[in-house]
Amino acid sequence: MNFCYSRVSTADQNVEQQTAYLKDRHKVDKVFEEKLSGKNTNRPELQRMKEELRTGDTVIAYDISRIGRNVIDVLEFARFCQDLEVSLIIDQLGRVDVTSSTGKMVLTTLAAVAEMQRAELLEKQAIGIKRAKEEGKYKGKQVSQESKDQFERVQKLIYLGESANKAIELVGMNRSKYFRLKKAKEV
Repeated sequence: MNFCYSRVSTADQNVEQQTAYLKDRHKVDKVFEEKLSGKNTNRPELQRMKEELRTGDTVIAYDISRIGRNVIDVLEFARFCQDLEVSLIIDQLGRVDVTSSTGKMVLTTLAAVAEMQRAELLEKQAIGIKRAKEEGKYKGKQVSQESKDQFERVQKLIYLGESANKAIELVGMNRSKYFRLKKAKEV
């Protein structure tokens, strides 16, 4: 079977576009799509695909960074495929099977580049946040009005004698979010 693995980093990105591109260029029997960071391989669809892979199958990905942004994780996935005798095709490398000896050398180099790109992105983000803080423009992650309203409803129930756990449950608020907001109010 030919498995297509498509991944984008955030929920607002379009993973379907990547899948359509791969399906147009390759015979694909099954698709696995994710909207999660590639910082590690603890991703549900990647794990689900790994469980379904059998000897003789092929995994097709757009580029190495779709598999992961960490050299070790990418190489471990390639080794997993190689041990299972599964081909790992990277479209942007000219459809090279990176489980071959030449492919592994290319994979190692490009996985290191993907990891470097992620590190650079985080460095640039930190510089931007620092500058915004210095200019008084950085507000950090904002609490939604819905969360504020839920917090207030929980607080009212507690004031009326309900336990915190029961009040959180009644309102349907995320427990950790409640205590995070409570701690922020106490500071």
